[in-house]
Amino acid sequence: MSSGYVYILTNVSLPGLIKVGRTIRDSRSRARELFTTGVPTPFQVAFEIFSDEHEELEADFHKELHDFRISDNREFFNYPLNQAIILLQKLNNSQLSKEFIAQAEDIFEPLKKRYLHYLRPEIIGVRIVQIKKRVWLEITEEEKIAGYLINTKIIRTDLAFITDDYDFTKNENNCQLFFDPKNDVRENARKFIEDFDPYSIMMTTDLFRGFSDKNIN
Repeated sequence: MSSGYVYILTNVSLPGLIKVGRTIRDSRSRARELFTTGVPTPFQVAFEIFSDEHEELEADFHKELHDFRISDNREFFNYPLNQAIILLQKLNNSQLSKEFIAQAEDIFEPLKKRYLHYLRPEIIGVRIVQIKKRVWLEITEEEKIAGYLINTKIIRTDLAFITDDYDFTKNENNCQLFFDPKNDVRENARKFIEDFDPYSIMMTTDLFRGFSDKNIN
């Protein structure tokens, strides 16, 4: 068995297409490498899943979507992203304990569409990362040093402290997590974008610049 990640990449210069591949390293490093191959805009890791049989998982995915493949020697498919994520989750038969199977969904692009002028400029990536009992917000930052060196920092915040409104005085165990690990990672990503209001983002994360609450609508 060979452990690694199977990833789904998207690119605004290639509308309607997804790229599905595998790596034993970080998927975002692979995406940055592909940016140097002549594509005018960078690739985004829309989704990734860890598997101890990642080579077989990638092969099974390619086989399932053979009719949607652009070219036999390229890993591009003309297939809807959401359906591709569902298929990849379905095909993952990893023997790893479900406690440790990690999935991640990129939310940086939709965050930029909503909060472009609020996001801190050093942020280059934001993801929801999830295992069976944990949901994290993962922020990737880049800092230029001496004009040419780049320092990359990845910060993960456990979102278990964020709950739906309830009365603490009645039952402390009656807590309902806002980002519940029982949900699919795509649902928690959607909730962060669509249901988590900007004031809450400002108060609970390090995504935004140092605005006062008067600046947040």
